[in-house]
Amino acid sequence: MRYLTTVLVLIGVVSIASSADAQFRTLNDRFTVPDYASASEWQRRAAYLREHILASAGLVPMPEKAPLNAQIFGERRSEGYSVFKVYFESLPGFYVTGNLYRPAGAGPFPAILSPHGHWTYGRLENTSIASVPARAINLAEQGFVVFTYDMIGYNDSRQLPHDFGGKREYLWGLSLAGLQLWNSIRGLDFLQSLPYVDRDRIGATGASGGGTQTFLVAAVDDRIKAAAPVNMISLQMQGGCICENEPGLRLDTNNVELAAAIAPRPLLMVSATGDWTKDTLHAEYPAMRRLYALAGADSRVHAVQFEAPHNYNRDSRESVYAWMARWLKNAAADVRIAERTVRPEPLADALVFYGRPMPDQALTREQVTDRWIASAKRQLADSDPRVVRSALLHALALERVEVAPAKLRAPGSDSKRSSRTVVLAGEDPALETALARAGVSIRRVAVTPFDAEAAAKIAHFETYNRTLASQRVADIARTIGAEPRTSVVAGRDWGLAALLALATVPFERAILDVAQFDNTSDAMFVERLYIPGIRRAGDLQTAVSMAAGQVVIHNAADRFTLDGPRIERRTLTPDEIVALVRRPNP
Repeated sequence: MRYLTTVLVLIGVVSIASSADAQFRTLNDRFTVPDYASASEWQRRAAYLREHILASAGLVPMPEKAPLNAQIFGERRSEGYSVFKVYFESLPGFYVTGNLYRPAGAGPFPAILSPHGHWTYGRLENTSIASVPARAINLAEQGFVVFTYDMIGYNDSRQLPHDFGGKREYLWGLSLAGLQLWNSIRGLDFLQSLPYVDRDRIGATGASGGGTQTFLVAAVDDRIKAAAPVNMISLQMQGGCICENEPGLRLDTNNVELAAAIAPRPLLMVSATGDWTKDTLHAEYPAMRRLYALAGADSRVHAVQFEAPHNYNRDSRESVYAWMARWLKNAAADVRIAERTVRPEPLADALVFYGRPMPDQALTREQVTDRWIASAKRQLADSDPRVVRSALLHALALERVEVAPAKLRAPGSDSKRSSRTVVLAGEDPALETALARAGVSIRRVAVTPFDAEAAAKIAHFETYNRTLASQRVADIARTIGAEPRTSVVAGRDWGLAALLALATVPFERAILDVAQFDNTSDAMFVERLYIPGIRRAGDLQTAVSMAAGQVVIHNAADRFTLDGPRIERRTLTPDEIVALVRRPNP
């Protein structure tokens, strides 16, 4: 896993083939993948996407990896393999639960991380359409250690429901999808901790929601050497569950691009004729091959399709067996491995906490949230500022525009002379009159329409679209960026959006009315400045640390505090604002 210290965001590079006048994106739009001009252009994009996955999951900065305290017990032996019950702590007091399938012998063995999809029985599903135990047992008999683990809210994972999350949690980067990605990362830590696992030969595979988990963890964690997401990488449906939709994840991107970030490591795309992967062979796979070719690895991506409904059936499993054998066991490229019929363990013998209480230190839902937020606050104080600033740019889905100080001034201008142009955000007729009377030119922010009623009807809206506050930030940043030698004046809630925008664009002076905002209150952020991930990234304080000009804040609540800018508790008059605008630059 890697962090970027410079963030390059390619805004608007993903086209949508649905209604041309549609204001918002949805998970069921039909997307296309852009053509990148060069390998270096795609490499920059892929590096951004890898970090963006982590940031949208609340994993920038990366949480501390506390001891797993893994418990492995309840061995049941069969010919050629054993099955164990497992639980460990991905976060202190938060448990990952599952089964470990171990081949007979001493090893070291290659290993497979195996998340499950939204099947009725989760990791214990055993039908003709999908059988997690069948693939785990067969892989174990083929010489792989396999770890199958619960989605949150399934089977033994009881601490949080599968609909966990809300706006307060999203502010702090806490989401069901993000926690599941973290569980997968910790699952790799668990596999690498086993003395009989070859740490350098680990693969990952899952179907449906487990396919989403597979390509996301493989993209961000290069310990996975081969991946096989099944029935999931599509340009017409990106994942319908909350556990596949981290807020901000698919702003200006889609599953093909996200999965291509795995390159140059081997990727198998398994698809079906009876679900949203029906077009894989002539749409998603060619697009993926183009991206893999830019990574110099077009021979390391392959696609197969079976006539079947949404599945992880025997045909799909056998294709994955061959893929993993090829890349993790040096088998021939044309290897074929037939599945053996197996008898899975009875449910009672596979469930981790069947007849057994959860550990006493297991956190409640409220405790998970409270401890995550407390840990995030500590990290903000201790982390490299460059990492936190990168997290803010991801939350805003904006790039930082770097301009040399000399270019902020018009050629031949006096450096002591104040700007005569103001970017104005928000309606204030008295202020506009005062500025015009003083001979100051006004450039109004070009506002993007936002239909809140329509937005409320879109499933997982924040995964694909900017919130109202986020759109305001983008509108202000775009307007300032068009004329960097300027002052910025913003009123009411536009003042808060402007303060965030100043983290991304150069300016000379900003006078911002924050309308009694209390930046210590999560409830106030939800009400007036709702942008997922913003608090996890240090919100207004991080933005101020990135601002390249003078900032004056007025009409601030008594509890409003920021290090750096001048803060006035009262509201400045129009004449006072004009005087600040006209003040010579230092």
